[in-house]
Amino acid sequence: MISKNILFIFLSIFFIIWVFINNLSKDIFISLIVLLSLVVLFLSYFIITKKFKKVLIISIIWFIIGILISDLNLKEINSIEKLIKPYYNNKNHELILLIHDINKVEEFKIEYVAKLIKVWEIKTNKNIKAILIIDKNYELEKWDILKTNTKLFVFDNFNGFSYKNYMISKNIYFKSNIYNFERIGKIKINKIESNIIKIRKLFLNTIYEIYPNEEAIFLWWILLWARESLPKELKQNFNNSWLTHFIAVSWFNITILIIFLSYLVKYFPVFIRVIFITIWIAFFTILVGDTAPVIRASIMWLIWYYILVSGRKWNLLSIILITAWIMIFISPLSLNYDVSLHLSFLAVLWIIYTQRFFEKIFYFLPDFLEIKTAFTLTLSAMSFTLPIMLFNFGQISILSPIANIAVTWTIPIAMLLGFLSTIIYFIFPIAWIYIWYITWIFLKWDIIVVHFFWKLDWFIIKVDIWVYKNYIQIVYFMILIFLIIWFRKKE
Repeated sequence: MISKNILFIFLSIFFIIWVFINNLSKDIFISLIVLLSLVVLFLSYFIITKKFKKVLIISIIWFIIGILISDLNLKEINSIEKLIKPYYNNKNHELILLIHDINKVEEFKIEYVAKLIKVWEIKTNKNIKAILIIDKNYELEKWDILKTNTKLFVFDNFNGFSYKNYMISKNIYFKSNIYNFERIGKIKINKIESNIIKIRKLFLNTIYEIYPNEEAIFLWWILLWARESLPKELKQNFNNSWLTHFIAVSWFNITILIIFLSYLVKYFPVFIRVIFITIWIAFFTILVGDTAPVIRASIMWLIWYYILVSGRKWNLLSIILITAWIMIFISPLSLNYDVSLHLSFLAVLWIIYTQRFFEKIFYFLPDFLEIKTAFTLTLSAMSFTLPIMLFNFGQISILSPIANIAVTWTIPIAMLLGFLSTIIYFIFPIAWIYIWYITWIFLKWDIIVVHFFWKLDWFIIKVDIWVYKNYIQIVYFMILIFLIIWFRKKE
């Protein structure tokens, strides 16, 4: 008899596989033909063994649900592309746009994410976003409404990476260079969100005021994921040294926050703890920005916390799959093209199942400064994220474990002291200096490590698999599922 938890895990995997396959084929009939062949195999197995009849029926249902969800999303994308495709004609078009967020800040220009409200006289009631590239002298604010005449450009793929589909998975369909515009209004936001935006701006400005430029930008990233101001060169150095995960606010930050808040309210009644933690996680999510990695982390750890305080038995794999369900319902196409989704989920999954395995192999490493933990965590995460990095970036660094050991132990300290130094700066100006200096040492150390490992480019192995990328991904995910089930069975 299969337990409910195991049944849920199997059905979730079936659902995710079929969303992925239908996103890839973009043809519901091809997906149904493949499904039919699998159903025949399942039926043959059932006829021979006479087992798992219920699993067979429910699995087929979830296969079909996965196909339908993917197909509905693809039809919506096609309808949007048909709507805006006629405007990709190298002519200026009158647009009305709503500024949503800052995407990137460069030396002479700023990129904004904006929602399309109207093109000429045609109003759009769909979620169509664009990247607006505007001269840095014309700084805009969130929720500004603009009127402009500009050209629409489609995103180009590069080096085998499907950048266009990646942007579409975020509902971003085109980009425009804006040279002239008119502010025609501003959407009023509630006081809570307005105050959160002000707090974020004050916090970032204070960090920039008290820390040197490079260290301030790095602290922006690890605390509040202020990704818009990270210089291209520094970001590239993080990528080449394989330390990018330290400048992405997601699992790590939310984990630290929930643990810290849990200790603060551990003696309060359950309902007060749940409300308190939920409000603070929501506050942090808005403060950082409602981006996919942050939302994923918030959803996952809130579900985990709710189960934990309820006293029920919990399974981390099931929690991860529930989070994946929610993210797929929000954006089915992200399952195929959002690299951050792949990396974050796979890293957590493989840490769960292989960290003890690597700890036994590298038992001789010292515990001093968490060297053993950093090394085994890195190897665990890389075991399954390595193929994703190869599929999307075509290169790996064989020194990545060493770079991670050098940096991992410093990040929590830098985050905590960086936060405290910013708060104490307003309260105790003298005490602030001492905390600032210790924080600066850790931040400076991390940046030195990044620059050092970036220069060792002869340790970066480049692999060209672009032609076979999609086929290898399918095989890879099938192997992944088999290994997860195998490890699960052993436990």
